[in-house]
Amino acid sequence: MHSYTKAFYLFFLALFFIDCSSTNTSKENLIPPPSIWERAVIRDRVYITGQPSEAEIRTLPEKGIIYVVNARTTEEMNNRSEVPFIEDSIVRSAGMVYVHLPIGGEKYPYSPQILDTLAKVLQADTGKILLHCKSGGRTAWLYASYELKYLGKNPQEIMKWLEKYGFWPLPLEKLTGIPLELRKKE
Repeated sequence: MHSYTKAFYLFFLALFFIDCSSTNTSKENLIPPPSIWERAVIRDRVYITGQPSEAEIRTLPEKGIIYVVNARTTEEMNNRSEVPFIEDSIVRSAGMVYVHLPIGGEKYPYSPQILDTLAKVLQADTGKILLHCKSGGRTAWLYASYELKYLGKNPQEIMKWLEKYGFWPLPLEKLTGIPLELRKKE
């Protein structure tokens, strides 16, 4: 093998090993996670989203948010590896109203009382509301229930917007291929 051919192969072999041993600089590590505004589903004046960061909470008043309704459980909120700040204190210090409506597991089941409390918050003021849990799923169900019970919306229409959360079509429909229709029982 000629010396320049050998040098050529060694050069590309070195590049290969340098590339393989370098730290991960993939695009996903360079792109910041989406903000709550990019993740939020907006229904009227309610922003339904996952857990906001401390910095995002501090910017909520700039966006016109006056209420923060949190559906995460007390245990979730006390887990400092998941939520490394005291949310209610930050919300209140920013001049907003904090409402904790925990939903999750046997200790905090979905209940009409939780929905009624949310309805009181929504009916007490006309300002913007941030409604969150960890990912936005529980709060999507909570607000969908509000639309059904208090706004008289059609269940089929409500389920259609829940599709973005993966809640519709139902697994029963996916497995059978048979579309279902939801309606309120009179």
